[in-house]
Amino acid sequence: MGVFNMVKVKTVREYLGEITPGGILLLSYDQYSLGWKIGVKLVKEEIENGNFALLTNVAVPFRKFCAKIEAAGLDVIQEGKNGNLAIINVFEGEAHYDFVYNVDKVDGGTFISKYVEVKKQITKKYNLKERKVVHAFVTLDTLYERFGASTVKKLFQARLFAGEKLVEKGYWFWDILIVNRDVVSKELHSWMVSISDYVIFTQGILKENEFVENIAVLKGLSRGFRPVVLQMKTPAVLAPRERIHI
Repeated sequence: MGVFNMVKVKTVREYLGEITPGGILLLSYDQYSLGWKIGVKLVKEEIENGNFALLTNVAVPFRKFCAKIEAAGLDVIQEGKNGNLAIINVFEGEAHYDFVYNVDKVDGGTFISKYVEVKKQITKKYNLKERKVVHAFVTLDTLYERFGASTVKKLFQARLFAGEKLVEKGYWFWDILIVNRDVVSKELHSWMVSISDYVIFTQGILKENEFVENIAVLKGLSRGFRPVVLQMKTPAVLAPRERIHI
């Protein structure tokens, strides 16, 4: 009988390699891609490993935010009640949970200072110096649409400087920046790629008989890192015409 060598299937996290303290992952997807769900999966894995998650919602009302994240596999409300995550809610409208911190009535001139202050409150409340933390920003493109490229750059330039100081003080954290690249300017997207330590690029393609999701892990810091392109295919469901009502 022949002997077959089975290749171990890696997770996206394994393809990224070791995450450096203070690391930044840019998760860039296009308008037809479901690649943003990778960010949710990475957050869920961190929680399952006993770490803490911080989510920033800029995109949609809190109720819909929770529904979208849950559809991708993470129960926001339950994990928040369990003390495993906190949410900074930048979208207008308050969410009445003790793990949700609302940042409202802000503009391009006041957003950064209020946002930083809330992160300090969360760090103190949850004693995050004693825990590993993953922070997912959902989403970068909606921040860009609300406040412009200048505010986005100022926020993450400040993150680079402050992040190094926090690492020196013993904090361990990393960021996942989720962005629909079809929304932001090419110049801003290129800048985000340049400051990020890790880059995942996804593309959704609708073909005649299937939907194809290309996932390219393009950038990493670990020794021996090699870019890789993964592909997922969802075949079309063939149904009799009389069963499809349009």
